[in-house]
Amino acid sequence: MASFDQIDPESLKAAAEYILSELGDPAAVVLGSCPGDGKVSIVATFSPKIVDSGLQAGKFIGTIARICGGGGGGRPNFAQAGGKQPEKLAEALLKAMEDLKLIISKPS
Repeated sequence: MASFDQIDPESLKAAAEYILSELGDPAAVVLGSCPGDGKVSIVATFSPKIVDSGLQAGKFIGTIARICGGGGGGRPNFAQAGGKQPEKLAEALLKAMEDLKLIISKPS
């Protein structure tokens, strides 16, 4: 989980995909940015083993984005979201980290 200020959504997506490729499998990456326009951008990308475990980025990110007054969605392995409350980005990323820890640590 990380927050980057002043990064546009496309650059955030590229950063998340690069980090995931460097981490290997299993891995989950959630990044957020406040690009300076009063909005929030969040991306989530999950490796194949994470998706195979039943966790889908498209469903996961919607809950996180709601914290920032927004919404989003996407595919099982990649999702994007936006919001209108940049002051809540840190809270949203913390929730993402906590949720991922709980989900991933559950015995199968």
